[in-house]
Amino acid sequence: MSADLATVAWLTGLATDIESGPSPFSAAPVVVLDPDGSALLATSEDEAEGAADDVDVRAFPGFAVEDVDRAGESARVVLEAVAGARAVAVDLATLPGTVAAALAREGIDLADVSADLRRARAVKDREEVEAIRHAIAVADAGQAAARAALAVGRTELDLWTETRGAMERAAGGRIPVLADLVTGPRTADVGGLPGDRAVAQGDLLLVDLVPRVGAYWADSCATVAVDEAPVEARRAHDASRHALERAIALCQSGTRVEDIDAAARETVAEAGGAYPHHTGHGIGTAYHEEPRVIGGTDRVLEPGMVVALEPGAYGDGWGVRVEQVVVVTEGKPEILSGHDLAL
Repeated sequence: MSADLATVAWLTGLATDIESGPSPFSAAPVVVLDPDGSALLATSEDEAEGAADDVDVRAFPGFAVEDVDRAGESARVVLEAVAGARAVAVDLATLPGTVAAALAREGIDLADVSADLRRARAVKDREEVEAIRHAIAVADAGQAAARAALAVGRTELDLWTETRGAMERAAGGRIPVLADLVTGPRTADVGGLPGDRAVAQGDLLLVDLVPRVGAYWADSCATVAVDEAPVEARRAHDASRHALERAIALCQSGTRVEDIDAAARETVAEAGGAYPHHTGHGIGTAYHEEPRVIGGTDRVLEPGMVVALEPGAYGDGWGVRVEQVVVVTEGKPEILSGHDLAL
């Protein structure tokens, strides 16, 4: 049982609206997975149509003119689903308090399986990979638009308007998007939201796009120069691309992610650079999933994992980062990203 939006999407296909925040006319959707593999979803009537056809949807009232105890209704539905059970495996960190309290009143023991769920979500099946591939094509369209729109005198918001428009045209509708889109000295800050800064001659544009299409996320990053970039930025960009290539080559089944992290950082360091963030992360129904590609971990890659790799380097008044997404296989990893990485 889980109320984590990424797990709910993974098990039911329900992609909850996140742009407007939690609905005041709903309660957190809760998925209950039966030992036989079937899924039951407790959600509001307003969101119920988003679930897959094979999911048993038990809806409670959504928007209404009368007062409705939606949290209580959700707990009632969940209790009916687990009636007779003596213990339930739960994603404890996400379980609504009303549901947890209702289960406790019935004397049902809770076993926390949060870590097991995160590990299970990390390995994708073929349909999931195709969903991510589709989302990445949308990110690719955004990257191409940002590159084409970059010109002296245009503001970051000008670039963002064209970038987001291109992604939504590619997706065929409105989509949630997270993004870094910064220029000039702002690139040294690793990222940030677009603002009213105007592009100047010799600037860098760092654009990191994270759109969700349906229930699945994509991720991509590129750094683009207006005409000739500073020598140190060009050197750092070359090192970042070499680090990315080295990290991708290591993305094979059985590889320890700390070895990938170390190899990428070593490549950037050899050129005198460094970066203060992770080397990569999994993506799926959440934009950051297992495995996190960092040091000091015992995580190991498995076939079916989808990993975004994003080494970079940052200096005084400039920053560069490049990113591609790969699928781990038994042999050579498959690159899903198709956007231009040239500076």
